[in-house]
Amino acid sequence: MADYDSIVIGAGISGLICANYLAKYGRKVLLLEQSYHAGGNMSGFKRKGFYFDGGDQSFESLGLVFPLLEDLGVYDKQEWLKVRYRMVSKDFDFFIDSFDEVESSLIESFPQEARGIRQIFAEVRTVSRFLSQNYDPRSFPLVHDFSPGKLLGNAKWLPKLRNWLTYSYREKVCSVIQDPGLRNWFTRIGYYKMPYLFFSGFWHIWAHDYWYPVGGMQAFLDRLVDTFKAAGGTVKFRTSVESVLIKDGKARGVETGTGEQFTSSAVVYAGDYKRFVGGIVPESCFKPKFVRTVRSSRLTEALVSVYLGVDYTPEELEAQLKGGHHVFYFPNYEAIFPDQDSPRDIHKNMWTVINFFGIDNAKLTAPEGKSGIVLQTYSSHSWENYWHNTHESLPRTAAYKRLKKEVGYQLVETAKAILPDLDQRIEYFDCGSPLSLIRFSRNFAGASGGWCYHDKVSPVYRNKKLNMLRTPVESLYTCGHYALWPGGVISAALSGRLAANLAAGKKLLTPLGS
Repeated sequence: MADYDSIVIGAGISGLICANYLAKYGRKVLLLEQSYHAGGNMSGFKRKGFYFDGGDQSFESLGLVFPLLEDLGVYDKQEWLKVRYRMVSKDFDFFIDSFDEVESSLIESFPQEARGIRQIFAEVRTVSRFLSQNYDPRSFPLVHDFSPGKLLGNAKWLPKLRNWLTYSYREKVCSVIQDPGLRNWFTRIGYYKMPYLFFSGFWHIWAHDYWYPVGGMQAFLDRLVDTFKAAGGTVKFRTSVESVLIKDGKARGVETGTGEQFTSSAVVYAGDYKRFVGGIVPESCFKPKFVRTVRSSRLTEALVSVYLGVDYTPEELEAQLKGGHHVFYFPNYEAIFPDQDSPRDIHKNMWTVINFFGIDNAKLTAPEGKSGIVLQTYSSHSWENYWHNTHESLPRTAAYKRLKKEVGYQLVETAKAILPDLDQRIEYFDCGSPLSLIRFSRNFAGASGGWCYHDKVSPVYRNKKLNMLRTPVESLYTCGHYALWPGGVISAALSGRLAANLAAGKKLLTPLGS
């Protein structure tokens, strides 16, 4: 007899949703997490009375996340804040509340580019119509409605989708801008070489479908843990899994870093895929070409995050940020993606986002009369010889800590374009590098969203099934932002549900509520 029906490795949002569904299906489930609490890239922490979100600062539902949370009985227990995006440069300052507002602001700043800007947003509106037709934040009919009428209604979009799913088409659309800086900004903003669908789709969801759980990501994730435990599930924190136990080609359980073994009828891995292939599972279980693809595939960018407890009152900060929750400041239009060869001062030239989620949230997450904010931009785990640490796995050096502080204050200096006296208002300061993300989430290179979104690179996109939920090992499944195209929170959440269906012997697309 196995110890458990199912074991889930990793308590990020994907693993939590997977474990919750398996428990809901009546399975005896063990959830294992190497950190001291749940969350992975979405987890948070408290310091000196201030709460900070460690990685992800908000997420979209895309008609997938919220229905899953409703089905698990978690959505209504959480207050949700509709997030507002604000973008600022030397030329513009606008909110992404509507396409008309964005278009008008950009044309006012770049009147000579009016024709090109209108052309770009005409097509963005077309993508928005496609998305609006197929989902709202609380519903995604395409997942549940396979009627002939629905399928025929979407057939007209297929020729456009073939173009929209490539980065080359994005380059073509954005080439109508003549100003080299603005053209570069339109072409490169976002993740590295995102396809046109993601570029235009982000404008849509930035305006209509980004959300923050009031009280912080960690409180929301802890609700998912509590729901799992209430359904009879068992969770063990500070328990790293070193290998999947395989016998006769079938997953039989796991072995932890301390040598403890737990047996089960099915195993679901919800962690980093590069570690999975050749680490958790022997390379010999996979085809050599697939192993080479996993080893060589580029990942989404890592982040550097600066956590600040400040003596701005929530009301004062709200006024200075003009009600923006994500305020992006662009000192230039270069849209840089740092790597190991980037210059020492690279972070001085990066865009910086100020994350602050309003008065009501600040009163729950900071001492009275004070506020917590997080500054972020892209970075690289291997930059400056692993941040003067020589390797990510070594104990952190004094030089590493000095460099983190230096980079953190570079972001503070950039953010002063929005908050001029920010450096004088800091009561608590810490900086999390990509190496910090590796340590706490175990995502290879500190990747923030799984595989790179470039259509020529992502191994999931090149997989004709658009997912890698199944593995060559019987009864071993994967979920998370590496397992389902395109990645990010929505893919992580949905893949958790799909992997649970597979592990429980149900149909992959079993309707919600079943």
